[in-house]
Formats: sequence, C-alpha cells, structure tokens
Amino acid sequence: MTQILPHLDGLADYPADWIHRAKRIFPGEPLLLPGACLKWYDIRAEGLDATPEVSAEARDFLREEAAAGRLEFRQELGFVLLHRDGGKYFMLVCVWRDKNEMWQGLYYKDDAGFLPYPPKPGFLRPTQSIEELDATAHERRGWSRYLRSARDAAAKQAYLDDLCTGELV
Repeated sequence: MTQILPHLDGLADYPADWIHRAKRIFPGEPLLLPGACLKWYDIRAEGLDATPEVSAEARDFLREEAAAGRLEFRQELGFVLLHRDGGKYFMLVCVWRDKNEMWQGLYYKDDAGFLPYPPKPGFLRPTQSIEELDATAHERRGWSRYLRSARDAAAKQAYLDDLCTGELV
C-alpha cells in the first residue's frame, strides 16, 4: 500500500493550462567526422515544418568544431539529437565511450549560430528533455545489443541501421 506523504504539496506543480505534448523524431543521414560516426536525428513538435537549413548549419558546425579540436572523438559511435523546441534549437552530441558510458555535449542555437550551452549555477545541470530521453532510451537499448554482440563490422552496421522513429513521449 502506498502512503501519500504530506510533504509532496508544492512539489512538481505546474500551471493547470500547461499540456505535455508528444514530439516526433526524424532520422537523417549519419554524420561522419574524424574519429566518429554519428546517427542523426531531428526532433520537433507535430505540425512544425522541417528546417533543412538548420540541420545543414548544425552539421557544418560540428565538422568545424571537430576540425578545430574543440570536439574530440576517440574512434566512437554515437548520435546527434537536433531538437527544435518552438523557435529554439538544442543539439545534443552523444557518444558511447569507455565501452558502456554515454558522453554528451550540449549546444544551443542563437542568432550567431550554434554555441556550447552555458553552465548553470549550482551542482545540478540540465541534461535532456523527456523527449530526448525517449530517443536516448532507444539508442541505449541498441548500444546494449551491440555490446552483447560479436562487435564486428556487421554488429556496428546493425547499430547504425537501428533508427529511432515516430512519436516521442
């Protein structure tokens, strides 16, 4: 039997008119960078148009960051989530490192282009929205299958071919 604790009042309270809406994920062509092959995903709300120019800008930005040595890869596989949230864009670059760890870099887009997401005060940091976590859960399951496989070229290709599609909730 679950007991409702009195100290829960006021926790996780959101305005009554706020509604959590699902988003959709759209796979793109993988991004090949020195030291990495990254699956590509665009995330946006239902009804928002695709923005191929922003995806191209994001890909170019990551190529430039890698070429300049600001984005380090160690012969890794991973994925990119380019998340359109209304008029804002966030880009998560995730790689599988040290066998079973996901390492992530976070960028946002402003009028000047893509920039590293600035650290917030305090110890806790934003990491992923609930929709991004849904996509990451798909990728985590795929990476777990890879780790339990022969980890040969066919297994790597199977990981790259296993794409998250549809609705994110």
